[in-house]
Amino acid sequence: MSFFGNIDFQKLTFTEKVIYNYLKNNVDKIPYLHVRDIALEAHAGSSSVMRLIHKMGFDSYIDFKEYIKGQKEAPVVEDSIFKAFLPEDYPKNIEEILEELADKIINSDNLIFTGIGASGLICDYAARRFAGIGINSFSFSDVTYPISTKLKNTAYNLVIALSISGETNEIIEVLTSLQENKDITIAAITPNVNSTIAQLSDIAISYRVDERRVNIHYDLSSQLPAVFLLESLSELVYQRSLG
Repeated sequence: MSFFGNIDFQKLTFTEKVIYNYLKNNVDKIPYLHVRDIALEAHAGSSSVMRLIHKMGFDSYIDFKEYIKGQKEAPVVEDSIFKAFLPEDYPKNIEEILEELADKIINSDNLIFTGIGASGLICDYAARRFAGIGINSFSFSDVTYPISTKLKNTAYNLVIALSISGETNEIIEVLTSLQENKDITIAAITPNVNSTIAQLSDIAISYRVDERRVNIHYDLSSQLPAVFLLESLSELVYQRSLG
């Protein structure tokens, strides 16, 4: 996952990864550093630093510093945990969407959850919860897992992706590869209904949440809305199994 921009860490050169890690571990210093300072500390050339800055989507080092300053100066949102369960934070037709997704879960042979970071942990919880009510479910957060091959000769598969930003590069790559298989239905649970992950999905469930980060890359965004949706979904499936 990229912390400073839309970039695939695995595609960086060794030198670029060293520079990236230096930046990630010294966020507080960035507004006060020159390019040559970073190059010196990361034991790299100034041209390598600028090449990485450009790969992260910034036109100049000044733009990158301004982005970091803006992230650090963002106000801390004071919120109530109960806000996760306010009706206005979910689509007006949320019950209809959940009913549709519950139907697909019941009719699927395999239910797969995918996400990374905190979302990946929620995926593990969801898979275990659905397995407990008789659904063949599992989760994976290792995006190198050959999921496309595993599902190649199967039918009626449902993949549910979780992402706070909706722009997680690794998950986008997974979903893009799965789109070619017509036996796979993709659903997304993400706050950003206009995100790439939502657009790659056949069904998208959105919700309102404040995205919160500490020192740029530590994600403190609440996962309560996603858990609430998943538990509501599992309850629907369970009630239907009772007839």
